[in-house]
Amino acid sequence: MPVNRVILVYNGDSGLAAMLLDAAKKAAGREDCALCEITYSPIGKRRDWVACERRLDVAVEELHRDRLPREWGIARTELPCVLGRAGDERPFRLLGRADITACRGSVAELERRLRDALDSSKEAQS
Repeated sequence: MPVNRVILVYNGDSGLAAMLLDAAKKAAGREDCALCEITYSPIGKRRDWVACERRLDVAVEELHRDRLPREWGIARTELPCVLGRAGDERPFRLLGRADITACRGSVAELERRLRDALDSSKEAQS
């Protein structure tokens, strides 16, 4: 079964207080999550990232570390990461922390790495 969902797992908690703290950090130029840096500005989703989501041709979901199901077996030290999921199967890692950090804040680089990972997962299934 092909990957039909990409799940962005942020190294930050959900909720209003966490969102406000994150916006303040972004505005001050301090970002704790490389994936947040790529996908969000202090005022919302980056336009380049929204366009990328459309081009990926799979559903893109977002998950914060406090909502990460334990049964997926992903440690907080592995965050942020990007997971792939086929149907209801257990998600698997498409991109790890080092891959995301290596993007150096670039949406284009994240997109390139995501496409490569998605292509590799298709090849592995055939």
